[in-house]
Amino acid sequence: MVRLAGPACAALAIAVAVGVGAGEPSSTAARRDWVGSDACGSCHPAQLAAWRATPHARAADRLGATPRGRCLACHGTGDAPAGKAYFLEVGCEACHGAGGHYAEEDVMRDPALAAALGLRELSTEAAQQAACAGCHRGTGTTLRAPTARMPIDATSVH
Repeated sequence: MVRLAGPACAALAIAVAVGVGAGEPSSTAARRDWVGSDACGSCHPAQLAAWRATPHARAADRLGATPRGRCLACHGTGDAPAGKAYFLEVGCEACHGAGGHYAEEDVMRDPALAAALGLRELSTEAAQQAACAGCHRGTGTTLRAPTARMPIDATSVH
C-alpha cells in the first residue's frame, strides 16, 4: 500500500478534484499547466542537452513567422491545433504531457504519483512508439533508427 503525505498528497487531491491525470496529456490544459523544456532541464540537465541536439528542439524553425495551428500540433508543444502551442519546439511535454502538475521535485520522486498527475511514462519501446506515432504516421515522416542527422533515440534522453 502506498501512503502519500504532505505536498504529494495535496497535489494528488487537487489533481483528482480538477480531473488531471491518468497518464495522458490533457487536451484542455491551460498555459499555467505547461512548464517548458528549460524547467524540465533544471532537474534533468543531461536529457535537456541531448534533446537540444535533436531536430525536435528546432521543429518549428522551417514553418515561417506565423505557422498554422495544424502544423504546430506536431511542430510545437501545447494544445495545437485545438488551442495554442505554447512552445515552438517538440519539447519534453509534447511527449510526456503538460508538466505543471507533476514537475515538482517531490512529485517526480514518486513515479506512481507523477503518472497519476499526468506524466506519460515512456520507458518502454512500445510506449515510445505510441507517443511518436501521433506525428510520425501518415504525415510524410516516419519512425526510423537513429542516424547522423538525428543521433539519439528516445531512450538516450531519458
